[in-house]
Amino acid sequence: MERSETKQVDGYLLTWWGKFGYVLLGFLFGIIGILVSWAIGHRKKMMECSAEAIYLAIIGWATRNVVFFFFTAFGHALPYTLMGETLTGWSVFWLVVSILFIILSAMWVYGMKWKQTPEEKAMAFPGDDWIKPNEKHLRYDGGITINARPEKIWPYIRQTGQDRAGWYSFEHLERLFTFKIYNHYDVHPEWQELKPGRFQWFHQAPLSIGEWVTQASNDGPWYFAAHSDSRTDPTYKNPGPNQEKALNLPIFKYFCWTWNWQLLPVDETRTRLVWRCDCTFAPYIRPYKWFVVFILGTASIVMGRNFMDKMKALCEGRLKYPDSKK
Repeated sequence: MERSETKQVDGYLLTWWGKFGYVLLGFLFGIIGILVSWAIGHRKKMMECSAEAIYLAIIGWATRNVVFFFFTAFGHALPYTLMGETLTGWSVFWLVVSILFIILSAMWVYGMKWKQTPEEKAMAFPGDDWIKPNEKHLRYDGGITINARPEKIWPYIRQTGQDRAGWYSFEHLERLFTFKIYNHYDVHPEWQELKPGRFQWFHQAPLSIGEWVTQASNDGPWYFAAHSDSRTDPTYKNPGPNQEKALNLPIFKYFCWTWNWQLLPVDETRTRLVWRCDCTFAPYIRPYKWFVVFILGTASIVMGRNFMDKMKALCEGRLKYPDSKK
């Protein structure tokens, strides 16, 4: 189920047949199929592989529930299903739950397409030391191969931010959720400052979601590290001079993340864009981890995937945009 020829450069990728196989396991065998898919993925010792296998199998299981619902609705009830032999309120409940599982799982499968190689996962990133080795934390990482040199890519990375060129993702969706983000796809000299201490805005004031640049190198090697830490940074009780604030939801004692980026030349024409996002918080217990993964994390991986798609197309000269987006 693996395209091994791409693993060294592009990380682990599933073929369409591999994806179909995991979906089919879930469709035919339900929960057992999901567990088998998890075991197959886990054996490869890659978190994304394991999770992607699980989500694909969940899509199969949930699709089976939807199919069985409509079979029952048209008088062809099938045995051994959650829907029962006749439609009831319980049947409708499982239909809704199944559709929600399909949507959530599809978002995760979409978001996890671009992965890191084992070597990239093992390497130290600038900024990794903000979260200490003994601090338990969650990790989201990704990487994509761009057919361009780092010198071509880095100016676009440098100008990211809500107050600058945007975040090169689903800007209409961002604005729907009150983020005043407008993407611009030309390189702007006035937006090229990227140095320690700069606040990278995600959401405008007064909500003021964002992060502080911890370190940056703009001339090769190309990287920057950023963080938001309610233990050390300005907070809602004591904001920065421009209303900069570290995010800390009321349910947490503290909340901290790092987001560290690198450009790694592959050869004379290709570059790997890789990033690593670590997150620690208190209390670090299962319900809080679920909240971070499924509420905050789902949005992050979906927007991150679209960022990488757009960045690749932009730097390879394939992204077309109107004058208003320059």
